[in-house]
Amino acid sequence: MLSSLLNLFKDVYRVTGNRLPLLVVLTFLNALFDGATVAALLPLLKAVGGTPGAGDDRVTASINAVLTALGLPITAYGIAGFSVGLIAIGAVVFLAQAYLGSKLQTEYVASWQQRLFSSYFGSEFGFFRERRAGDLISAGITEPVRLGGAFYQANLILSSVLFIGVQVAVALVIAPVVVAMLFGAGTFLFIISVGLVRRGLLVGEEMTVVNADLQSDAGELVAGAKFVKATATEQRAISRLSRTILRLRDLTFSNSFDVQIVRAIFEYASSLVVIGLLVAGPMLLAVDVGTVVVIVAMFVRLFPKVTGLRQCQQSISLVLPAFDAVSAMVAEAEKTAEPLLLSGSAPQLSKGPASIALEGVSVVINGRTILDELSLAIKPGEFVVLTGQTGAGKTTLLDCMLGLRRIETGVIRIDGERLDTFAVAEWRHGVGYLGQDPMLFHATIEENLRWIKPDTTDADIEKALRLASAEFVYHLPDGLKTIVGDAGSRLSGGERQRIALARALLGEPRLLVLDEATSALDAATEASVVETIARLKGTLTIVSITHRPALVAVADRMIEVKQGKAADVPLAIDAQG
Repeated sequence: MLSSLLNLFKDVYRVTGNRLPLLVVLTFLNALFDGATVAALLPLLKAVGGTPGAGDDRVTASINAVLTALGLPITAYGIAGFSVGLIAIGAVVFLAQAYLGSKLQTEYVASWQQRLFSSYFGSEFGFFRERRAGDLISAGITEPVRLGGAFYQANLILSSVLFIGVQVAVALVIAPVVVAMLFGAGTFLFIISVGLVRRGLLVGEEMTVVNADLQSDAGELVAGAKFVKATATEQRAISRLSRTILRLRDLTFSNSFDVQIVRAIFEYASSLVVIGLLVAGPMLLAVDVGTVVVIVAMFVRLFPKVTGLRQCQQSISLVLPAFDAVSAMVAEAEKTAEPLLLSGSAPQLSKGPASIALEGVSVVINGRTILDELSLAIKPGEFVVLTGQTGAGKTTLLDCMLGLRRIETGVIRIDGERLDTFAVAEWRHGVGYLGQDPMLFHATIEENLRWIKPDTTDADIEKALRLASAEFVYHLPDGLKTIVGDAGSRLSGGERQRIALARALLGEPRLLVLDEATSALDAATEASVVETIARLKGTLTIVSITHRPALVAVADRMIEVKQGKAADVPLAIDAQG
């Protein structure tokens, strides 16, 4: 745990910079003023005459010297006024420390969330294929919040340590023997609760895994709600979630009750120690009553801090594994980060329709060769249809063209330049993509249309909707301001497809990729969309996976993908699969 805690502090410093040492200074000043306020009770007791002989110590002498330097009388009123001043300054310092601590904590959580999602989307697409969506979401949202909890607990530990240190230092000056007794009692209580802290660390590690499982299961089942309802398997879904929920319940209960055990150990034992001190101080240790009262006042305030310190240790052991989890996730994403070449260091792509060439490209997935030294050339402005049986590698071929799939051997060229010699994002900016199940965000139609090109004009939107046969948008009650729902659920399949096509065209693509894009359309709408695509021929390159006769009829070439190879076939042949 100590190693992870040190790494946490290093990482917090990386994010917060010199504001972290400032937080430490404010925390120390807060503890210092608190200790000084309690220490001022000694001369105050003497001044009010409540305890003869009280105040004959170095603490009182030091406070009297400060009063003299400030020109304040060494009287009950002067000391009381000085104490009020200490309390007021301490309150200001406390609020400054609390403000800075809260601000750094929230900034730290946000910085990790940004870092995680930036690393996700900066990685190759394969990073998403190989992991559960729930794991990525949990690591990106839930774990940084737990990490914020670790920051908070670490800050509390620092505050408690400094508070205890200052109080003990003042108490040692006043009555070292009494402090030694209290310190021994506190050390004993710490030792007997070590096992609970260790158990908390193990529980924290398991909670990280269980939280991720719950996120993943819930995400899958909510996304598949239609399937669950249609097959009357609601109880299966509830049972699957319940297993994880109940495990998370047990882990949370275990940690929560352990914290209460620690609290009971320290709070009730501290009460016994205080009673013993009040009895033994004057009778056995020859410590005057006034000094005992001040020491008790200190330790009545101190023991909750000691209790809190132990609880913080246990709590931080629960949330600290989140730091290792998010660090590991970022490291995994960065291993597959897509190269971002400096401007000017890569060849410039041409304008207008793109040319694409694959030369001896091989792709192996899970030990199975999908593409086997495949070669293919597509001329600028061509409309090429890819066909072949299910699993033949058509989608993999498209992924290679888009730079979404790593290749084992071969070369991919765009406009004659190797795809691996320039930032792949530059190429994708010129790609319009339309899949069988188009991605629409839970936002307005207008916001979805502006996703690729935010600065697009209203006139351009109107033109794209017309080209995509999507003028129905203007007949909706809210028009472009219509909320499409989660993944476009408030629209029909054909409506989603046409809006997505309009969005693809708004990006002014050099390449338009259609992956079974017309399969969800009725015959009339399909004919309209095909007519639009036919008009686009020559103005951009089009690559489509389809077996729809209407789309094949307007293509320039048909290429069959079979046994990892690609070969032209006559357009009259519509290969099935």
